[in-house]
Amino acid sequence: MANENSLMRASLLSYRNRKLLSEGAAVISIVEFIIYFDSRFTGQVTDEESYSFLNMIPLSHDDVVPSITIRANWSVDISKTVFSGAEPYTSDFHGGWYTDEIAALISLKLGVRAHSGTVTREYNYYTPEHGQPRAEQSPPPPFSSKNKPLIIPFCKKNIGIAELKEVNNIHHLNETDFNYLIRAARSFQDSLWICESSPNLAWLLMVSALETAAQQWDQNKGNNIDKFKESKPELFDILDNNQYKNLIPIISDEFSSTFGAGKKFRDFCIEFLPDEPRERPEHGRIKWKKQELKDIFIKVYNLRSIALHTGQPFPAPMCTAPDTHFGISEMGVTALASSTLGGTWTPKEAPINLNIFFHMTHSILNKWWDSLYRPN
Repeated sequence: MANENSLMRASLLSYRNRKLLSEGAAVISIVEFIIYFDSRFTGQVTDEESYSFLNMIPLSHDDVVPSITIRANWSVDISKTVFSGAEPYTSDFHGGWYTDEIAALISLKLGVRAHSGTVTREYNYYTPEHGQPRAEQSPPPPFSSKNKPLIIPFCKKNIGIAELKEVNNIHHLNETDFNYLIRAARSFQDSLWICESSPNLAWLLMVSALETAAQQWDQNKGNNIDKFKESKPELFDILDNNQYKNLIPIISDEFSSTFGAGKKFRDFCIEFLPDEPRERPEHGRIKWKKQELKDIFIKVYNLRSIALHTGQPFPAPMCTAPDTHFGISEMGVTALASSTLGGTWTPKEAPINLNIFFHMTHSILNKWWDSLYRPN
């Protein structure tokens, strides 16, 4: 039995496996699992060292179907991983397995709905020459987009998958950054599965994905005491005396993640300003300028806080399918006002719809992902 120092946590395994492979570790098995999508793909990515993304070319173009097979060279010895212990451990927990990590990274990189199945074939020393097939154990969640306009039409697309080469570079990230990346990607991925049936919850998950990334980004911007002083200047001044001064570092460390949460969210979104869509509508177009986008981010965060803390959902016009009469509208309300379900909103109260915020979130998070490879 391996000693304690040689054990590896049974979490973030897609990253740990890629790290081992990059260091020349032996391949102890090859596994294959499928990813379900409602988008369609061209091309494929083969990689002899780590993860290959193989296009299954499904015949169906309407439903969620298995569309890509992941073939993974595997170097992690599961017998030398820690699954449990006497002490609690949740630092790496994100609610999924390594297959779910790769599916979430695909979802974030391409901006598509993606759900991982289980391993369907394994090749190792103990299997037949052509591998051992396994039964699929994880079908995708129920999802239907038939016979109704999509709330996020940008999410269903025909797209090349060459960008998935980026997934094979995850070993260049440090482990903490990868942890934040996976949690942000998982929230983004989940938002796309529920957006058509529960758009209000999709809003919350999309904002949560951005907040997760903003938390990582903010850690490198000043120390906790400076953040405390900037976020709570009056309280800081009260404590800044000989009697209470010793409490400042304690409070700063304990509540560092909550200081200036709205400002952190806004500044993060502006730092990684989303790219303008390639096609813009003739009517219902938002102004793609820094100040106007900043105002939108502030509004979205305030609506998120209201939804979380008072139970009042996001405005109904921000949770419906975009108007398509003059291109795909970007605004929530395109007229003087919109009334439904006992509420009335003007463009000020509902400045954008969920479809264009999906585009923004996808662009922002991918720019942030790219930035993780650069030294601070």
